Amino acid sequence: MDFSDLIKKRRSCHHFVPNLSIPDSDLVEMIERTRFTPSGYNAQPWEFVIIREKENIKKVGEIAFKQSHVAEASALIVVLADMDIGRNVDELLQDWLRLGYCTEEELPAYRNSIAKKRSPEKRKQMALRNTMLACMTLIYAAEDMGYATCPIMGVSQWELEEFINMPEDRCIALLIAIGTEDEGKEKTQLPRKKAESMIYWEKF
Repeated sequence: MDFSDLIKKRRSCHHFVPNLSIPDSDLVEMIERTRFTPSGYNAQPWEFVIIREKENIKKVGEIAFKQSHVAEASALIVVLADMDIGRNVDELLQDWLRLGYCTEEELPAYRNSIAKKRSPEKRKQMALRNTMLACMTLIYAAEDMGYATCPIMGVSQWELEEFINMPEDRCIALLIAIGTEDEGKEKTQLPRKKAESMIYWEKF
């Protein structure tokens, strides 16, 4: 499918066909495609908790304020942002050096830039800004593979964190429900703003 058509076709699905499963290989392929998402410093600060056991999906449906389409999904992916942006700084910089992105002399300055001390709020913002790019890539990857998705923001964060045993140095970027659309049940797609209503040339 042409990418322009894919963008227009994609919509948030609120009616999944219940009791269908997604092969693990397809879920892994979605992540395989998602890993090519761009990120600052090439830090790739994202991780994925894939939930596909029916009882666990139902539990997360409860945590997501009993939204029925969450409980009906074939799989759920909790996208996590790693707030330690410099966790693998030495490994990252070895790639930079090997591929000619920096010189030996520049390594200390780049290392300081990546791994420098930042406030907790700054670390969280950086992690989330990068990881939300991966969320959109994952949604388009699933759509391209024939699956419907719905990004879920209405969820009890602390309950979901506890349920997935999330480490303290991660934060939840998004919960994504994935499955097969129950055709004929979705309402007409809501309209989008016109491009000209969102554009400011040069300055606001």
